[in-house]
Amino acid sequence: MISLTIQFKLIIFSFIFGFLFSALLEWFNSKINKFKVYTKFGLSFILIAFMTYIYFLGIQKIGNAIFHIYSILTIICGYAFYDIIIKIIANNKKK
Repeated sequence: MISLTIQFKLIIFSFIFGFLFSALLEWFNSKINKFKVYTKFGLSFILIAFMTYIYFLGIQKIGNAIFHIYSILTIICGYAFYDIIIKIIANNKKK
């Protein structure tokens, strides 16, 4: 059983990671448009592998690499939250 403080830290870390991952992925996709398909695939694989490594280093540092289903859910929530924020900003710029 892990303590409540470690669980809270893991949730916050996963949410922030999902948010930053979404931002990085959007930036990355805008930069690799000029490459061929197989190069895009290779670079995308490297990015995903690197981000996965960074995430597991983070959860290892926070909670001894304990991985729960709520970690995946909060990453998805952070990812979706970034998209919502971008849509709100885009709508405000149109006005």
